[in-house]
Amino acid sequence: FIIFMLLSSLSGADETGLSDFLVGKYLLIGKAPDSEATYSGKLEIYRDKEKLKVLRKIGNMMVEGEAAIEYALNGDAEVLRIRFTEDSKDYEETCLFRPDLDNYARISCYWYQPGINTDKPGMEALFYDHTAN
Repeated sequence: FIIFMLLSSLSGADETGLSDFLVGKYLLIGKAPDSEATYSGKLEIYRDKEKLKVLRKIGNMMVEGEAAIEYALNGDAEVLRIRFTEDSKDYEETCLFRPDLDNYARISCYWYQPGINTDKPGMEALFYDHTAN
């Protein structure tokens, strides 16, 4: 009984803890879907009330979106899911995250249009920006 109560209390705190772990400003390097061109920019993950939001800045283009911790592989893996609209197209990123050697989040993502098959998904890697204010 005690173990069950402990695990129950940790499961609710874990999601908030993961959200807090992911909040921050990141340097971004990537490749768009169906493209070989690479780019760099910045991405911020922040909390707006109880939801995670993202702000992507690549060149002069800024795009806002939403993020959430969700389950993949039939609930076996927690992933960060980022959703945004760019050039009137809906996009989604499915991201894995782990701590780097300084215990900041290191995030790697596949980028695609939901419901549309592609042989060349986009990819993005996010590195915590230690120079950001």
